[in-house]
This record gives sequence, C-alpha cells and structure tokens, in this order.
Amino acid sequence: MSKIKKALIVLFVTMGLASCDILTQVAQMANFANCTFNFNSVDHIQMLGFDLSKGMSKTDLNTMQLLSLTNAITNRQLPVTFNVNVDVKNPNSIAASMTKMDYILSLNGKQVVSTSMNNSINVPANSSNTVTIPITTDLFQLFSGESADAIISLAFKLAGASSDPVNVGLKVKPYVSINGQQLAYPDYITMNKVLN
Repeated sequence: MSKIKKALIVLFVTMGLASCDILTQVAQMANFANCTFNFNSVDHIQMLGFDLSKGMSKTDLNTMQLLSLTNAITNRQLPVTFNVNVDVKNPNSIAASMTKMDYILSLNGKQVVSTSMNNSINVPANSSNTVTIPITTDLFQLFSGESADAIISLAFKLAGASSDPVNVGLKVKPYVSINGQQLAYPDYITMNKVLN
C-alpha cells in the first residue's frame, strides 16, 4: 500500500469523514500519486532587474547594464529572478488538485531556495497543466567561493548561453486543504534538468 493511501486511511479514521465534498478533495489529492511531474523549462530570467533573453551572453549587454554588472561585482551582489516551469500530467478520470506546494530548488547541487507557493493548482482529468514556480535569489551569496566570472556565467547559462552545463534540481511537495487542515503528500517529488 502506498504512503499516500496510508495517509488517507489515517485521515478518514481521525476525522470521521462523511461529506462528499471532503471525499472528493481526498480523491483529488490521492490522484497526485498517479500524476507525472516533468521539469519543462526555465524562463523570464532577470539579472539586476534587466531581462536576459534566450541565448544572451555578457557581450550582449549595453553600457548601462555593464556598469550595473561592474557595480554588482564590486559589491558581491547579483540578484536574479526566474521561473521554473513544471508539467503535471494527470492520467486519472477525475481532477487532481492541491492548495499549496513546498519546493526546494538547487543549482549545481547548491540549494537556492526552500519555500512554499500558496496558489491552488488544478489539473483536469486526463490532461496536463504547467505549474510556474517563481525563484528569487542572489548568486553571489550562494556561490561565494566561486569566481565572479563563474557566477555571472551561471546567470547567463540559465538564459541559454553556451557554457558549462548547469544542473537544476527541483523537489516539490503538494498539499490539499481538507476540512480546514492541510494534508501533505508523503514525500517530495524530485526532478532534475541539465541546461546545456
């Protein structure tokens, strides 16, 4: 018996569930056990507040952007934001839904962020949905032992510039709200993508 099914049995016993509404919510949460999660892409990359378009490299920066980057190197601060897109495929005959999601993202094995997204997500029966996870971090703080060039290259690599591959790791844990309580999926769902 899977961990999710065991968790649901415990929930039934402890809460004495009778409502059809609650039973539907439990079934939708259970459906995540059969859903597949695939890392789709990284997009909407911003460094120091300006967009890094697909394939952009340091040589594509204008004078003002280069000045901002030089200042960032001096101050050892390189704030970046980007979105990680995850495809969720639901092969079940009823919808799979969640009310929030914990997630942990890593770049080249270094944890970037560990937080929660409190948006409700619904994946209709026999269909797919793309979940967008926003990431905000400072690469200099994360990779303080690396050279400035290596850290800047990492930011451009997220935008698809050719350099050494970047390994992006993502773990997600869905939740559903049942009778006012948040029930978590038993394990993190783990995904990896190498950006070449």
